[in-house]
Amino acid sequence: MKIQVILIVWFTVHTHVYAQPTDSAKTIPKSVAETAADIDQLFEAAWKRKGVECAPSATDEEFVRRLYLDLAGRIPAASETREFLRSTSATKRSELVERLLDGPAFVRHFTIVWRNALIPQAFNEPGTRGLVPGFEAWLWTHFSQGTPYDQMVRELLTTSIDLGENQTGLLQSASSPSAFFIVRQMLPENLATGTSRAFLGVRLDCAQCHDHPFDKWKHDQFWNMAAFYAGFQRPDAAAAADPAMMMNFRENLTAHSIQVPTTGNVVTAKFLTGAEPEWTDETAPRRLLADWITARDNPWFAAMAANRLWAQFMGQGIVQPIDDFSEKNPPSHPDVLNLLSEQFVAHQYDLKFLVRAITLTRVYQTTSRQTHASQSDPTQFARAALRGLTPEQFFDSLAEATGYYQPYRTDNPFVIDADTPRARFLELFRDETESPLMKETTILQALAMMNGDFIDKATTLENSQTLRAVAEFPLMTLEEKLNTLFVAALSRSPTDSERVAFEKFLADGGTDGNPQKALADVFWALLNSSEFLLNH
Repeated sequence: MKIQVILIVWFTVHTHVYAQPTDSAKTIPKSVAETAADIDQLFEAAWKRKGVECAPSATDEEFVRRLYLDLAGRIPAASETREFLRSTSATKRSELVERLLDGPAFVRHFTIVWRNALIPQAFNEPGTRGLVPGFEAWLWTHFSQGTPYDQMVRELLTTSIDLGENQTGLLQSASSPSAFFIVRQMLPENLATGTSRAFLGVRLDCAQCHDHPFDKWKHDQFWNMAAFYAGFQRPDAAAAADPAMMMNFRENLTAHSIQVPTTGNVVTAKFLTGAEPEWTDETAPRRLLADWITARDNPWFAAMAANRLWAQFMGQGIVQPIDDFSEKNPPSHPDVLNLLSEQFVAHQYDLKFLVRAITLTRVYQTTSRQTHASQSDPTQFARAALRGLTPEQFFDSLAEATGYYQPYRTDNPFVIDADTPRARFLELFRDETESPLMKETTILQALAMMNGDFIDKATTLENSQTLRAVAEFPLMTLEEKLNTLFVAALSRSPTDSERVAFEKFLADGGTDGNPQKALADVFWALLNSSEFLLNH
């Protein structure tokens, strides 16, 4: 009995060191403003303890660009920037958040963000790329409807999969989360690691062949988790690598035991807490797993989602990497993470609540300009991080700035034809970097921006609606033309020094004495600037 008590106490302390289970009956829902204020107070106390000086608030120009990139996946149009800057409302920043959350661009952007988070390997192989449109259609539907996050995850984990009748090709048009399973070859071990990392922030990978060398997870615990997917086992394990063979099986819906390859032992499904489900002859293991993962008292689920969203807006998580909740990787601000987690649950897993609360904080709304040496540590969140744009944000911002019309397939807008500027651009700029703080531009990417066909055409009067409108407007002064190009590309007016230099360049007609070509050269330079390439 004494040993059992010791083990229970040990597990409680080591599990809840970074995420407390939430008792929904005791957690009082707070408003967005209250939650944001509490977050700021926690950070102010932490900064005071560590001698950190917070950066000043971002200017309206900085804020409007940042918010559009974070919520709409693109920079604002020049008209949108000017409308925001003209507003004299004391609450115009929160009003803009609401307007963007209610728009289709937010749904589209979050569909891309969560697709990248849940099936990042989908683009690794040509055979799995066809799964992306169906997965995006499924996400789009739920984000459009405002489905609570726990319901989305439960539906994903329990979705019916019958590949004999639902071939991969059909998933291009079908709204289905099946891609989560298929990109992981429906192997129990791959699904165990994928599920734990995506929804719990727990890295079980190193426990697949032996006890985890740096964490508490044991070899058997890995296979206990994999056993929830035992119904996907195939007689010939080699068939998992053959998509054609993958179609020739049906899931055993009640199987919940699996043989460990390295030991030959047969283990049954158990939760990561060590608890064993109550089994009956008709128990569906995946449904029990989904119920446990999304339970209100699960110590990881809400914390992982809150941490992922925090990283989405701040550049890195309170736990970083975002899917590595462990004793050796504690959160930088555990009280903030617990607050976000508790309020996420209290607000019925409403993702928009988290978005509203985070974007309302002083922490989110700081400038990215470093004004004090103490702001250099990114884990203090004392200034906004410089974040690399995703390929989708990059292209869609270029399209917005230049006035490029992006065609889409009317039969399925989620399918991107390979022979389009957007598809070629996304392929060239796609990378595997987990953190937006670590993105680097390759030589090929730099050349594509400087000399690529799309940028070359998009910065000519013949192909750029923006440039043509500026160049051909008869009543616009040189200063107004320059200002419009700056607002279109960088969401701000030029500084005094920039204005002097660029106006002289335009007045001289550039290097060729051609005023219109000089305008195109200025626009090209703005689009190739580091300021355009970063979310700041």
